[in-house]
Formats: sequence, C-alpha cells, structure tokens
Amino acid sequence: MKYKVLLVLAILLLCACEDEEPEIRIETQNRVNQFLNLPFVSISVSALVDDIEIENIVVNRGNCRMENQRFKGLNNGMTKLPKRLKYGEVVTLDFSGPCKASQVEVVTSKGSWSQSY
Repeated sequence: MKYKVLLVLAILLLCACEDEEPEIRIETQNRVNQFLNLPFVSISVSALVDDIEIENIVVNRGNCRMENQRFKGLNNGMTKLPKRLKYGEVVTLDFSGPCKASQVEVVTSKGSWSQSY
C-alpha cells in the first residue's frame, strides 16, 4: 500500500513539473552593418497561438538598444511594440550595435519566454 501511495505522489509531482510550451517562436539573426562594419541583431517573433501581444523584447539583459520606431529616422511616436499578433503573424525588430545576441527574452501578454545561444 505504501508503494502505491508513493507511486501516485511521484506521478503527480512529475505532472506538476512539466514545462510549458512556448506560445511564440523566437528567431535571431546576428548581422553586420555593411557601411559601419558594426554587428547588430535582428529578432523575429512569430505567434503560435490565435491571439498574443508582444510587449517587449530584451536582448542580452537590456545591453542592446532596441530600434522600436516604426519608421526609421522619424520620431512620430509610432512604435513596433507593443504589437498584437494572430497565429502565424510576425514582428521583427533590430537591436543596434555593437551587439551579438547571447540571450533573448520576449515578454508577452501570456508570460515571458527566454532563449540563450
């Protein structure tokens, strides 16, 4: 009887520790600016659920600066984030250099996901 109780408790603990599947896909491209010869990173986030809001993207714990303006060189208050995505939609942002991604964290309306390289 003791073994059955222990077995049931072990199964319950294993089920509770199951990792949550990410609701987004994070793709990273390390690039080099051809004019300035500076490395920068481009991050694309794709929705894997019907409705999710991308609130923020943090590269290297905030050490890379996000280019969040919708139109480069135009400070009109229009930004790429926050951005609501439906299944299959993508938002892409560049992070100015010198920057090469070691860690990317994406903050969404449904939680945060991190990816390390």
